[in-house]
Amino acid sequence: MRLIRKETRLEKEKHERDKKGVIVGVGNVLQKDDGIGIKVLKYLEAAYVFPDHVDLVDGGTAGAALQSEILGKDWLLIIDALDVSGQPGDIRMIAGNDILCRPADLKMSPHQVGFFDLIQLMELNDQGVEEFSILGIIPKDTGVGTELSIEVEASLDPAVAKVMAWLHEKGIAPKKVEGSVKPDYWWTR
Repeated sequence: MRLIRKETRLEKEKHERDKKGVIVGVGNVLQKDDGIGIKVLKYLEAAYVFPDHVDLVDGGTAGAALQSEILGKDWLLIIDALDVSGQPGDIRMIAGNDILCRPADLKMSPHQVGFFDLIQLMELNDQGVEEFSILGIIPKDTGVGTELSIEVEASLDPAVAKVMAWLHEKGIAPKKVEGSVKPDYWWTR
């Protein structure tokens, strides 16, 4: 008789904690609030030390060109400005399956088509991630400029908190950097 060993709760938590993942900030920093995904990402890079199995990627407006950053990862978190109902600065966490189930012509983000196509293609080729989510911030103004609207700028800390809570659910606990944080907002120089 062969005994099948069940995975313990601690083993499951460790397995979940060690899954490779990537956080991708997307947006156009030259279009005001559309750059919030990059601003949140750059803050995360400066304020926290992430485990080696978690990558942070400034995706800009690359869309489908980000396949190499996603390939081989178990999970993906996209941070972007999303055109959904609500007030400017409101934050939404949307499960990836909810995005994949939407009709292709329903566009919540100017970068969604690239990601949507990429993720669907990766799924078709059995190269997709096990889990992905989008943390979206509703923009007020996506005109030309590098400054965020007051409402969207005020969403920075709550968005970071939501990212940390999402990671915590996965058992991932980046270490907070001591002292003052100086993100590299290269587009404001």
